[in-house]
Amino acid sequence: MNPLLCAQINTHHCKAAMANLSPFSVENKVDIMLIQEPYCYHGETCYIPQTFAAYYVSSPTAPRAALLVRLEITHNFMLLHNFSNPDNTLVVTATSPPI
Repeated sequence: MNPLLCAQINTHHCKAAMANLSPFSVENKVDIMLIQEPYCYHGETCYIPQTFAAYYVSSPTAPRAALLVRLEITHNFMLLHNFSNPDNTLVVTATSPPI
């Protein structure tokens, strides 16, 4: 089983910080990114790297937390809507065999 590499960043709603996530994730081989204060437009998180799926709860203002998971392992993750809100994103993973 290969370990998952996680990264955490607070983008402070900055478009440039979100735009740099893609090169950062490729250079550092990141599997999961924990994003606080992502850049949003019309209540939706923007500039998600194409190789990632985004988990967050939309809101009229903007989500304040998002979880990005590399597409190759996305099938192992599920957003728990009942326990998530614009400030907190909760996912569950169960793998067999492990990732």
